[in-house]
Amino acid sequence: MFFHRPASGVETPAYEAALQKFHASLAAGPPSGFVSSSTYRVGGGYADWYLVESSAALDQLNEAAVNGARSTDHDAVAHMSADGAGKLLALVSGRARNEPGFEIRFSKPAGMTYPELYARLKPWTDRAELTLWRRMMVLGPPPEFCLTGPSEQTLPAAMSPESLRRDPI
Repeated sequence: MFFHRPASGVETPAYEAALQKFHASLAAGPPSGFVSSSTYRVGGGYADWYLVESSAALDQLNEAAVNGARSTDHDAVAHMSADGAGKLLALVSGRARNEPGFEIRFSKPAGMTYPELYARLKPWTDRAELTLWRRMMVLGPPPEFCLTGPSEQTLPAAMSPESLRRDPI
């Protein structure tokens, strides 16, 4: 996942058009291991989600994104972007989806083990329409978890949840 926003003075329609063009170029000639990508309006910015078969595909995705025929599309977006930050997430439960809905970002409470957290999340992770993601190897900013789904969810306050509307561009 890559978070970003348009730089000062960049018009939203032009920014979104550049993002769509870049993602279409990835889909038209996908690098090895690439499954799909989507951009969502989230909070005050954007979140790009890149689905890959495994983390081994990230080197090829990065190389393909910035070189060759895609470099012009990538550079157009990069020159319009500000405040970018990435995060590597792994699918914990559910199925990756690209529909509108919500991202509920949250943290594991201090002192709680991962098995305890996953047991506490069962009422959500057992639901087919919800997907749970976990940050890998502390690669990226907190929080550590993201629950996605079509509707807003109320997680326990101890998890410090932040619910954000997400709409595909």
